[in-house]
Amino acid sequence: MMNEQMQEMEEVSKELLKLLAAGGAGNLLKRSLDKQEKMFDKLLDTQLTAAQLVKDLLATEEKVAQTLLAGEEEMQSSLQKVQVMEAALRRASEDNASLRADSSALRRELEELRAELGRLQDDMEDDTGMVNSATYIAQLYYQISRIDWDYECEQPHIKGIHHGPAIAQPISIDSSQHSKCFVSDYLWSLVDTAW
Repeated sequence: MMNEQMQEMEEVSKELLKLLAAGGAGNLLKRSLDKQEKMFDKLLDTQLTAAQLVKDLLATEEKVAQTLLAGEEEMQSSLQKVQVMEAALRRASEDNASLRADSSALRRELEELRAELGRLQDDMEDDTGMVNSATYIAQLYYQISRIDWDYECEQPHIKGIHHGPAIAQPISIDSSQHSKCFVSDYLWSLVDTAW
């Protein structure tokens, strides 16, 4: 997508040079400049959309992590219940024959708890796959931009830290003081595009 936009910008620049060399009309120049500004606006919108997607991804990842923690707590609780039931079953087996009926009831309950524990473990394995996918996407975005965004800053500020090749550089821009084009150019100038 970046290459397409760069090619469009290059074509616009070539058209401008042709017009200037031919003494072209001001309207054509104005249309070319308008087209270039729209491209910059589209680029900035794309960056903002990507930032929102990352923010949503992090929120989803946090929810999944909370679900995993809750599932693990429930699994520990079930495991403790299983251990209590196993201990009760051993004691009941040592008692006289009249307690055998209680023993079979405890065995059924124990099997139900083991089945529940198995279902919880299966659910946790499914959730772990989702976390790994979300983690991969977040890491991929970071590998491209090398920017840690500050999602807690107030609008219209844009804040974060760009981890460049030599040093980490803080980013703090008041977007109400600059055009979208400037903000976009500045942020993209930080990213090493020599891939």
